[in-house]
Amino acid sequence: MIAGSGRRGLLLAAPAVLAAGGARAQAWPSRPVRVVVGFAPGGANDIMARLLAQKLGERMPGSSFVVENRPGGSTLVAAELVARAAPDGTTFFYTSPSTLISGLVNRSAAVEAVQSLEPVTLAQSSPLALICRPDFPARTVPEFIEVARQRQGQLTVSHPGTGAINHLALVLLMRQTGIEVTPVPYTGNQPSITALLRGEVDVAHDGLFTPRAQLEAGTLRAIAVTSAERSPIYPDVPTFGESVPGYAVGFWGGMLAPRGTPDAILDRMNQELDAILRQPEVIERVRGFGAEPVGGNRARFADVLTADWAKWTALVRDNNIRAE
Repeated sequence: MIAGSGRRGLLLAAPAVLAAGGARAQAWPSRPVRVVVGFAPGGANDIMARLLAQKLGERMPGSSFVVENRPGGSTLVAAELVARAAPDGTTFFYTSPSTLISGLVNRSAAVEAVQSLEPVTLAQSSPLALICRPDFPARTVPEFIEVARQRQGQLTVSHPGTGAINHLALVLLMRQTGIEVTPVPYTGNQPSITALLRGEVDVAHDGLFTPRAQLEAGTLRAIAVTSAERSPIYPDVPTFGESVPGYAVGFWGGMLAPRGTPDAILDRMNQELDAILRQPEVIERVRGFGAEPVGGNRARFADVLTADWAKWTALVRDNNIRAE
Protein backbone atom coordinates (compact mmCIF):
# COMPACT_ATOMS: atom_id res chain seq x y z
CA MET A 1 0.00 0.00 0.00
CA ILE A 2 1.20 3.54 -0.69
CA ALA A 3 0.47 4.82 2.79
CA GLY A 4 -0.94 3.44 5.98
CA SER A 5 0.18 1.46 8.96
CA GLY A 6 3.32 0.12 7.28
CA ARG A 7 4.62 -2.54 4.98
CA ARG A 8 2.82 -5.83 5.01
CA GLY A 9 4.57 -8.28 7.32
CA LEU A 10 6.51 -11.21 6.05
CA LEU A 11 4.59 -14.45 6.39
CA LEU A 12 6.15 -17.78 7.25
CA ALA A 13 4.34 -19.83 4.66
CA ALA A 14 4.09 -23.60 4.63
CA PRO A 15 5.88 -25.33 1.74
CA ALA A 16 2.58 -26.17 0.07
CA VAL A 17 1.50 -22.51 0.12
CA LEU A 18 4.83 -21.41 -1.31
CA ALA A 19 4.55 -23.98 -4.07
CA ALA A 20 1.06 -22.79 -4.91
CA GLY A 21 2.25 -19.19 -5.10
CA GLY A 22 5.14 -20.15 -7.36
CA ALA A 23 2.81 -22.06 -9.66
CA ARG A 24 0.45 -19.09 -9.84
CA ALA A 25 3.28 -16.74 -10.83
CA GLN A 26 4.58 -19.22 -13.39
CA ALA A 27 1.14 -19.53 -15.00
CA TRP A 28 0.69 -15.74 -15.11
CA PRO A 29 -0.29 -14.16 -17.41
CA SER A 30 -2.84 -16.52 -18.85
CA ARG A 31 -5.04 -13.63 -20.05
CA PRO A 32 -4.34 -10.22 -21.64
CA VAL A 33 -2.91 -7.68 -19.22
CA ARG A 34 -3.76 -3.99 -19.46
CA VAL A 35 -1.42 -1.25 -18.30
CA VAL A 36 -3.56 1.79 -17.52
CA VAL A 37 -1.96 5.22 -18.01
CA GLY A 38 -3.60 8.37 -16.64
CA PHE A 39 -2.12 10.58 -19.36
CA ALA A 40 -2.90 11.18 -23.01
CA PRO A 41 -0.80 9.35 -25.63
CA GLY A 42 2.55 10.84 -26.62
CA GLY A 43 3.95 12.10 -23.32
CA ALA A 44 6.93 10.71 -21.42
CA ASN A 45 4.78 8.52 -19.13
CA ASP A 46 2.88 7.05 -22.05
CA ILE A 47 6.09 6.40 -23.99
CA MET A 48 7.63 4.64 -21.00
CA ALA A 49 4.53 2.52 -20.34
CA ARG A 50 4.43 1.41 -23.97
CA LEU A 51 8.11 0.55 -23.94
CA LEU A 52 7.67 -1.62 -20.84
CA ALA A 53 4.53 -3.27 -22.22
CA GLN A 54 6.35 -4.13 -25.44
CA LYS A 55 9.32 -5.60 -23.58
CA LEU A 56 7.09 -7.60 -21.21
CA GLY A 57 5.41 -9.18 -24.22
CA GLU A 58 8.80 -10.04 -25.71
CA ARG A 59 10.00 -11.68 -22.48
CA MET A 60 6.82 -13.74 -22.09
CA PRO A 61 5.94 -15.17 -25.53
CA GLY A 62 2.24 -15.69 -26.03
CA SER A 63 1.30 -12.99 -23.54
CA SER A 64 -0.42 -9.70 -24.32
CA PHE A 65 0.31 -6.40 -22.53
CA VAL A 66 -1.82 -3.51 -23.79
CA VAL A 67 -1.56 0.14 -22.77
CA GLU A 68 -4.90 1.78 -22.07
CA ASN A 69 -4.91 5.58 -21.83
CA ARG A 70 -7.44 6.97 -19.36
CA PRO A 71 -6.60 10.67 -18.94
CA GLY A 72 -8.68 12.90 -16.70
CA GLY A 73 -8.82 14.28 -13.19
CA SER A 74 -5.03 14.66 -13.08
CA THR A 75 -4.69 10.85 -13.29
CA LEU A 76 -7.32 10.19 -10.60
CA VAL A 77 -9.75 8.74 -13.16
CA ALA A 78 -7.19 6.07 -14.01
CA ALA A 79 -6.25 5.53 -10.35
CA GLU A 80 -9.83 4.85 -9.33
CA LEU A 81 -10.32 2.53 -12.31
CA VAL A 82 -7.31 0.45 -11.29
CA ALA A 83 -8.21 0.48 -7.59
CA ARG A 84 -11.62 -1.02 -8.46
CA ALA A 85 -10.20 -3.61 -10.86
CA ALA A 86 -10.07 -7.28 -9.96
CA PRO A 87 -6.77 -8.02 -8.19
CA ASP A 88 -5.96 -10.92 -10.46
CA GLY A 89 -2.87 -9.67 -12.29
CA THR A 90 -4.73 -8.47 -15.39
CA THR A 91 -4.61 -4.75 -14.51
CA PHE A 92 -1.64 -2.53 -13.66
CA PHE A 93 -1.19 1.22 -13.40
CA TYR A 94 1.78 3.19 -14.74
CA THR A 95 1.90 6.62 -13.16
CA SER A 96 3.94 9.42 -11.59
CA PRO A 97 3.81 11.58 -8.43
CA SER A 98 0.89 13.38 -10.10
CA THR A 99 -1.46 10.71 -8.75
CA LEU A 100 -0.40 11.19 -5.13
CA ILE A 101 -0.47 14.96 -5.37
CA SER A 102 -3.75 15.18 -7.26
CA GLY A 103 -5.58 13.31 -4.54
CA LEU A 104 -4.22 15.75 -1.97
CA VAL A 105 -4.81 19.07 -3.75
CA ASN A 106 -8.28 18.06 -4.95
CA ARG A 107 -9.31 16.99 -1.43
CA SER A 108 -10.76 14.07 -3.36
CA ALA A 109 -12.34 10.91 -2.10
CA ALA A 110 -10.09 9.28 -4.68
CA VAL A 111 -7.24 9.68 -2.20
CA GLU A 112 -8.40 6.45 -0.55
CA ALA A 113 -8.11 4.65 -3.88
CA VAL A 114 -4.64 6.11 -4.41
CA GLN A 115 -3.49 4.93 -0.99
CA SER A 116 -4.73 1.41 -1.62
CA LEU A 117 -2.56 0.76 -4.68
CA GLU A 118 0.30 -1.72 -4.33
CA PRO A 119 3.79 -0.60 -5.46
CA VAL A 120 5.41 -2.96 -7.96
CA THR A 121 8.45 -1.31 -9.57
CA LEU A 122 10.06 2.12 -9.65
CA ALA A 123 10.80 2.32 -13.36
CA GLN A 124 12.49 5.65 -13.91
CA SER A 125 13.42 8.92 -12.28
CA SER A 126 14.13 12.32 -13.76
CA PRO A 127 14.77 15.77 -12.36
CA LEU A 128 12.67 18.86 -12.70
CA ALA A 129 14.54 21.99 -13.67
CA LEU A 130 14.42 25.76 -13.51
CA ILE A 131 14.52 26.90 -17.14
CA CYS A 132 15.13 30.41 -18.46
CA ARG A 133 15.92 32.35 -21.62
CA PRO A 134 19.59 33.15 -22.36
CA ASP A 135 19.17 36.80 -21.33
CA PHE A 136 17.90 36.05 -17.81
CA PRO A 137 20.27 37.80 -15.36
CA ALA A 138 20.87 34.78 -13.09
CA ARG A 139 23.08 31.87 -14.07
CA THR A 140 23.36 30.13 -10.70
CA VAL A 141 20.98 29.25 -7.86
CA PRO A 142 22.39 31.93 -5.51
CA GLU A 143 22.00 34.51 -8.28
CA PHE A 144 18.42 33.36 -8.92
CA ILE A 145 17.61 33.69 -5.21
CA GLU A 146 19.09 37.22 -5.21
CA VAL A 147 17.08 38.25 -8.29
CA ALA A 148 13.90 36.89 -6.69
CA ARG A 149 14.58 38.88 -3.52
CA GLN A 150 15.25 42.05 -5.47
CA ARG A 151 11.96 41.73 -7.37
CA GLN A 152 10.01 41.17 -4.14
CA GLY A 153 7.52 38.64 -5.40
CA GLN A 154 7.24 40.04 -8.92
CA LEU A 155 9.38 37.33 -10.57
CA THR A 156 7.02 35.13 -12.60
CA VAL A 157 7.53 31.36 -12.84
CA SER A 158 5.40 29.20 -15.13
CA HIS A 159 4.50 25.62 -14.30
CA PRO A 160 2.19 22.95 -15.82
CA GLY A 161 -0.74 23.49 -13.44
CA THR A 162 -1.77 24.16 -9.86
CA GLY A 163 -0.96 21.16 -7.73
CA ALA A 164 1.41 19.62 -10.28
CA ILE A 165 4.68 18.41 -8.83
CA ASN A 166 6.43 21.34 -10.55
CA HIS A 167 4.19 23.72 -8.60
CA LEU A 168 4.77 21.96 -5.30
CA ALA A 169 8.53 21.79 -5.90
CA LEU A 170 8.50 25.55 -6.48
CA VAL A 171 6.54 26.16 -3.26
CA LEU A 172 9.01 23.94 -1.41
CA LEU A 173 11.90 25.99 -2.82
CA MET A 174 10.26 29.22 -1.64
CA ARG A 175 9.76 27.82 1.84
CA GLN A 176 13.34 26.58 2.13
CA THR A 177 14.95 29.78 0.81
CA GLY A 178 12.56 32.42 2.10
CA ILE A 179 12.02 33.94 -1.36
CA GLU A 180 8.67 34.86 -2.89
CA VAL A 181 7.86 34.50 -6.59
CA THR A 182 4.62 34.56 -8.56
CA PRO A 183 3.73 31.06 -9.80
CA VAL A 184 1.82 31.16 -13.10
CA PRO A 185 -0.11 27.95 -13.89
CA TYR A 186 -0.59 26.71 -17.44
CA THR A 187 -2.45 23.69 -18.79
CA GLY A 188 0.55 21.44 -19.31
CA ASN A 189 4.29 21.30 -19.88
CA GLN A 190 4.30 22.54 -23.46
CA PRO A 191 2.13 25.63 -22.79
CA SER A 192 4.40 26.46 -19.83
CA ILE A 193 7.54 26.32 -21.98
CA THR A 194 5.84 28.19 -24.83
CA ALA A 195 4.97 31.00 -22.39
CA LEU A 196 8.64 31.22 -21.44
CA LEU A 197 9.76 31.36 -25.07
CA ARG A 198 7.24 34.12 -25.78
CA GLY A 199 8.41 36.19 -22.84
CA GLU A 200 5.14 35.91 -20.93
CA VAL A 201 7.02 34.74 -17.81
CA ASP A 202 10.56 35.16 -16.48
CA VAL A 203 11.39 31.49 -15.91
CA ALA A 204 9.72 28.07 -16.04
CA HIS A 205 9.74 25.23 -13.54
CA ASP A 206 9.50 22.16 -15.76
CA GLY A 207 11.23 18.94 -16.66
CA LEU A 208 14.04 18.34 -19.14
CA PHE A 209 11.94 16.38 -21.65
CA THR A 210 9.69 19.11 -23.08
CA PRO A 211 12.35 21.83 -23.63
CA ARG A 212 15.15 19.47 -24.64
CA ALA A 213 15.39 20.74 -28.23
CA GLN A 214 15.60 24.35 -27.03
CA LEU A 215 18.16 23.47 -24.37
CA GLU A 216 20.36 21.76 -26.94
CA ALA A 217 19.93 24.66 -29.39
CA GLY A 218 20.78 27.23 -26.74
CA THR A 219 17.50 29.13 -27.01
CA LEU A 220 16.77 28.13 -23.40
CA ARG A 221 19.09 27.18 -20.56
CA ALA A 222 18.75 25.35 -17.28
CA ILE A 223 19.80 27.08 -14.06
CA ALA A 224 19.55 23.99 -11.85
CA VAL A 225 17.89 20.59 -11.48
CA THR A 226 15.85 19.42 -8.50
CA SER A 227 17.31 15.92 -8.17
CA ALA A 228 19.73 14.97 -5.40
CA GLU A 229 22.42 14.31 -8.01
CA ARG A 230 23.27 16.00 -11.30
CA SER A 231 21.63 14.67 -14.43
CA PRO A 232 23.97 12.47 -16.50
CA ILE A 233 22.43 14.06 -19.58
CA TYR A 234 23.25 17.59 -18.40
CA PRO A 235 26.21 17.07 -16.06
CA ASP A 236 27.19 20.75 -16.16
CA VAL A 237 23.85 21.84 -14.68
CA PRO A 238 24.10 22.00 -10.87
CA THR A 239 21.51 20.71 -8.43
CA PHE A 240 19.55 23.07 -6.19
CA GLY A 241 20.87 21.07 -3.25
CA GLU A 242 24.42 22.24 -3.96
CA SER A 243 23.31 25.73 -2.87
CA VAL A 244 20.20 24.92 -0.81
CA PRO A 245 21.14 22.05 1.52
CA GLY A 246 18.41 19.47 1.93
CA TYR A 247 16.42 20.52 -1.13
CA ALA A 248 15.68 17.62 -3.49
CA VAL A 249 12.61 16.69 -5.51
CA GLY A 250 12.50 13.65 -7.75
CA PHE A 251 10.02 13.00 -10.55
CA TRP A 252 9.49 9.28 -10.98
CA GLY A 253 7.47 6.85 -13.04
CA GLY A 254 6.41 3.49 -11.68
CA MET A 255 4.10 0.51 -11.90
CA LEU A 256 1.38 -0.18 -9.33
CA ALA A 257 -1.39 -2.74 -8.97
CA PRO A 258 -4.77 -3.12 -7.24
CA ARG A 259 -4.63 -4.04 -3.57
CA GLY A 260 -5.01 -7.78 -3.08
CA THR A 261 -3.08 -8.80 -6.18
CA PRO A 262 -1.21 -11.98 -5.14
CA ASP A 263 2.37 -11.43 -4.00
CA ALA A 264 3.55 -14.12 -6.39
CA ILE A 265 2.25 -12.11 -9.36
CA LEU A 266 3.57 -8.82 -8.01
CA ASP A 267 6.99 -10.37 -7.48
CA ARG A 268 7.02 -11.87 -10.97
CA MET A 269 6.08 -8.54 -12.55
CA ASN A 270 8.73 -6.79 -10.48
CA GLN A 271 11.41 -9.28 -11.55
CA GLU A 272 10.49 -8.97 -15.22
CA LEU A 273 10.48 -5.17 -15.11
CA ASP A 274 13.76 -5.05 -13.23
CA ALA A 275 15.37 -7.24 -15.90
CA ILE A 276 13.92 -5.06 -18.68
CA LEU A 277 15.27 -1.87 -17.08
CA ARG A 278 18.79 -3.36 -17.18
CA GLN A 279 18.71 -3.96 -20.94
CA PRO A 280 21.17 -1.64 -22.77
CA GLU A 281 18.58 -0.78 -25.42
CA VAL A 282 16.04 0.23 -22.77
CA ILE A 283 18.61 2.27 -20.84
CA GLU A 284 19.47 4.17 -24.02
CA ARG A 285 15.84 4.88 -24.85
CA VAL A 286 14.95 6.00 -21.33
CA ARG A 287 17.91 8.37 -21.24
CA GLY A 288 16.74 9.64 -24.61
CA PHE A 289 13.81 11.41 -22.95
CA GLY A 290 15.80 12.80 -20.05
CA ALA A 291 15.29 10.07 -17.44
CA GLU A 292 17.27 7.34 -15.72
CA PRO A 293 16.02 3.73 -15.43
CA VAL A 294 15.81 2.58 -11.81
CA GLY A 295 14.35 -0.87 -11.06
CA GLY A 296 14.95 -2.65 -7.78
CA ASN A 297 12.56 -4.59 -5.57
CA ARG A 298 9.06 -3.67 -4.45
CA ALA A 299 10.27 -2.37 -1.09
CA ARG A 300 12.42 0.23 -2.83
CA PHE A 301 9.40 1.72 -4.56
CA ALA A 302 7.34 1.50 -1.37
CA ASP A 303 9.95 3.58 0.46
CA VAL A 304 9.84 6.28 -2.24
CA LEU A 305 6.05 6.42 -2.12
CA THR A 306 5.96 6.64 1.66
CA ALA A 307 8.49 9.49 1.70
CA ASP A 308 6.68 11.37 -1.07
CA TRP A 309 3.33 10.96 0.65
CA ALA A 310 4.66 12.46 3.88
CA LYS A 311 6.45 15.33 2.11
CA TRP A 312 3.57 16.41 -0.13
CA THR A 313 0.86 15.91 2.50
CA ALA A 314 2.64 18.33 4.82
CA LEU A 315 3.35 20.88 2.07
CA VAL A 316 -0.21 20.88 0.70
CA ARG A 317 -1.69 21.15 4.20
CA ASP A 318 0.68 23.84 5.51
CA ASN A 319 0.31 26.02 2.39
CA ASN A 320 -3.41 25.34 1.83
CA ILE A 321 -2.81 24.37 -1.81
CA ARG A 322 -6.02 23.54 -3.65
CA ALA A 323 -6.77 22.77 -7.28
CA GLU A 324 -8.19 25.66 -9.25
